[in-house]
Amino acid sequence: MDLIKGRDTVLFDLDGTLLPIELDVFLENYFQALTKEFMDVANPNEFINMLMKATGEMINNNGEKLNQEVFMEAFIPQVEIDDKTEIIGRFDQFYREKFPLLKENWELNNISSELVKLFKDLGYRMVIATNPLFPREAVVERMRWVGLNPDDFDLVTSYENMHYSKPNLKYYQEIMDKVNTSPQNCIMIGNDVQEDMVVGKLGVTTFLINDFLINRESKEQFEPDWQGSMVNLKSLVKDKF
Repeated sequence: MDLIKGRDTVLFDLDGTLLPIELDVFLENYFQALTKEFMDVANPNEFINMLMKATGEMINNNGEKLNQEVFMEAFIPQVEIDDKTEIIGRFDQFYREKFPLLKENWELNNISSELVKLFKDLGYRMVIATNPLFPREAVVERMRWVGLNPDDFDLVTSYENMHYSKPNLKYYQEIMDKVNTSPQNCIMIGNDVQEDMVVGKLGVTTFLINDFLINRESKEQFEPDWQGSMVNLKSLVKDKF
């Protein structure tokens, strides 16, 4: 099987794929920074529990509402504060001012921007298919960390524009509907066996990135069509020139 022949759309996972960081380490730094902004609302453990409960609702979203609506409807009632709009404003301020500082925790390379440029030069349409549990500002900021321009992508998934989450196959179908393509025309590149490779069930060609591999204990395992490092993938694509 040729990885890219006959296909015109590439779906990229972000964390652990284009963004070369360990997800658990990123979340630890993220929660530590975010809870500092809400110390007057709840202690860190309580606040994280509130976030995780609301995040769980997004993961189980049945598609009737956007993930953002589901999150807010689950999170805000947990907060004992009179002005609920203040909470939303504080989140927005955090993502504008404090979230970008998290980049300082990692030394990042430019292989992702080089890979994306190769696909772009070959004429492929591209999608950032990250789990849409964050606002767009947080997704775009993480893209900037590795030199990616959101304008190069036909779609960047976030909680404002998606009704489902990984590993729900309806999340991937929603992406394909939005960019007007079919599974047979797509490649999914990701590092998570259960959340990214599951799209192979729809007929999408899959490439498992093993640099920051996530493979949970699960009854259901998904065998990728291809696997290797980001360096391996870049070499495969570069050979097409």
